[in-house]
Amino acid sequence: MKIQYYKEPALNEDYVDVHFQEETEKIGIIRDFFSSFECVMGKKENVFYKLHPGSIYYIEVVDRKLFACQEKEVYQLECSMRYFLDNFAVNGFVQIGKSMAVNLYKVDQVKTDLNMRLKLLMDNGEILILNRTYKKSFLGALAHIQEVCYENH
Repeated sequence: MKIQYYKEPALNEDYVDVHFQEETEKIGIIRDFFSSFECVMGKKENVFYKLHPGSIYYIEVVDRKLFACQEKEVYQLECSMRYFLDNFAVNGFVQIGKSMAVNLYKVDQVKTDLNMRLKLLMDNGEILILNRTYKKSFLGALAHIQEVCYENH
């Protein structure tokens, strides 16, 4: 795959064109990456903020409310976990428990834990526990991302 970058100071708006012969998995990953610039609205102290899914480390349901946890900030989302996962799974989100989903791109390490569970060490130092019920889907999603990364090198 050939990639070219051009700096054009006269542009009114940045843009990216992707040219391809056929829709391959690599092209799908590129499409998913650019769709990650879509936003979700998060609320903190009665103020709404635009959140980019790629900046979210994990989402968690607490007291029937959905929260998005970034590196240091937490926002309440005005949607359900199912809706969020349906719309942002392509951004690397995978469910790790009944009330939690994680952004695979923010996981730094995966370690084994007691009772066949896994510990997920996040880029920001937090530790999340992967429930063994979700282990197979998590490892499958992780393997898929790794395959695509190796394919690109």
